[in-house]
Amino acid sequence: MSGNKEKVSSVKCLSYDKSELLEKVRDAVKLAGGFPSKVKKGSSVLLKPNMLTARAPEYAVTTHPEFIRAVILLLKEIGAEVSVGDSPAGGHKWEKIWTDTGIKKICQEENVRLIPFENAKIIKFKKDQNIPILKELDDFDAMISLPKLKTHILTKVTGAIKNSYGLVIGHAKSHFHSVYPSPRKMSEFIGELYGHIKPDFVIMDAIVCMEGDGPNTGYPFNAGVIFAGRDGVAVDSCAIRVFGYDYKDIMHITVAAGKGYGIADWDSIEKLGDGFEELEKIRGKRSKADFLFKIPEKLFFVITMITKSRPSIDVAKCAKCGICIKACSQKAIFKKNEMYNVTASRCVLCMCCIEACSYQAISLRSSKVWEFLLKGRQLLNKLKK
Repeated sequence: MSGNKEKVSSVKCLSYDKSELLEKVRDAVKLAGGFPSKVKKGSSVLLKPNMLTARAPEYAVTTHPEFIRAVILLLKEIGAEVSVGDSPAGGHKWEKIWTDTGIKKICQEENVRLIPFENAKIIKFKKDQNIPILKELDDFDAMISLPKLKTHILTKVTGAIKNSYGLVIGHAKSHFHSVYPSPRKMSEFIGELYGHIKPDFVIMDAIVCMEGDGPNTGYPFNAGVIFAGRDGVAVDSCAIRVFGYDYKDIMHITVAAGKGYGIADWDSIEKLGDGFEELEKIRGKRSKADFLFKIPEKLFFVITMITKSRPSIDVAKCAKCGICIKACSQKAIFKKNEMYNVTASRCVLCMCCIEACSYQAISLRSSKVWEFLLKGRQLLNKLKK
């Protein structure tokens, strides 16, 4: 194969068993060309998992703690100093996030530092836009991204590129949804921003990923693979095949590739490992984002209002914690008579409330009009085949 091709590995792995997982992660890293030279004895390395919200690992919302442990053990063999951290959605207390996800337990057992993403440094973005990202990034020699492969109700999928967005501090993430109030605009922003916060290496947890309306309200799906590589764009381009996507279907990947932040073209990637044999057999269910991307940009707000496409709060599941109110930059969620409700006209469909809710009490409502449109699209696709 051409030496110009970007290496991405995919290794079969069917469980989170500690001993098996360590060897599978080791194989994935080795096949992908190994860690960059800056990851060495004495180097300080930040592991950036997906720590979206306070959910137990079996729900496939966050990077599995045993997956994180396997990478920690691999780095310890090298002699690197490891820290773990992320900036979750909403306003959950750090202790709850860390405990519920199981990440605190493995960090304590492996004696590695677990840090809150609270301190910000400002980076300049386009049009003099300021982006607050983790200040402590300057303290690390390398950052390794550990994304969880999931569908995403706004961006279609979330992987390495989207995982880097977690380096943006706290509620600023919700704020940017108001600046870029549509799936296309937000995806373009995430793709462009990725070039400013690229990881040095990516190891993706797709053993049990999420299908349906991810990244929080979907369902666990056994894909049984690990992806790894130095190029997050290339890793994402391979991983999205689990859901039957080509990279051209995912805007934040095409934007990142177009900006020169990585390689997305399938034929320009050197694919290594037995996991690639499984990709044609695996087909996870996609999210409603496929429909949202079909809506013309100028008509997005109007059509989503007509089809009543807004978050809906399930009274039976709601814990009345108020996290959704904190997560909403538009103040579209209000409390009345101890009940939480959504003001449809204020909502910009950023999905931040859905991401932040630990109880799966918020979902994207679909009307009969939407269901009719989706069925019509599915019928047209069948006729084309």
